[in-house]
Amino acid sequence: MEYGLDKRSNALKIFNTTFIIVWLLVACFPFIWTFWGSFKVRADFFSRADWWYAISAFNTLIETGGKFTSNAYSQAWTEGEFWKASRNTVIVTFFVVTISLFLGTLGAYALSRSTRNYAFWILIAALIFRAMPHITLVSGYLFPFFQLQIWGNITNYYCCAGGNKSTFYFMVAIFIF
Repeated sequence: MEYGLDKRSNALKIFNTTFIIVWLLVACFPFIWTFWGSFKVRADFFSRADWWYAISAFNTLIETGGKFTSNAYSQAWTEGEFWKASRNTVIVTFFVVTISLFLGTLGAYALSRSTRNYAFWILIAALIFRAMPHITLVSGYLFPFFQLQIWGNITNYYCCAGGNKSTFYFMVAIFIF
């Protein structure tokens, strides 16, 4: 028995495969390029003379004697104190996952046992808020803190970033309405 999915033309399969491969290459390129550059010295990766230095390792060969070096990782861990950020990430991740699993399991069990109609809407609301980025939930509360100058003056922050006050107030008006 032949299914409908098997009846697609070979041209469509080739196009879909090619499109997905090209899309993946374009999407992954910045990550691959950054990972590649992490094994080079700064003079190669940030070279304004020639971008090919990042591939050929011109300055890396001069400074270290090899085409690759792991100095960036050791410097980030010791001089940049990356270990502090790693420790904080592990602590936050552990507690967020633990609390989310605990509360999510209890809530899922309660919703699965409920025969009421409101259980479905509670589930939908929970899914909506879970999928929404957290900044969208918090951003509405930020403006009063800046307006009351609890966190400083937001116009100073925005104007230092290169904007002007009229553009800032226009953006605030759009945000509020």
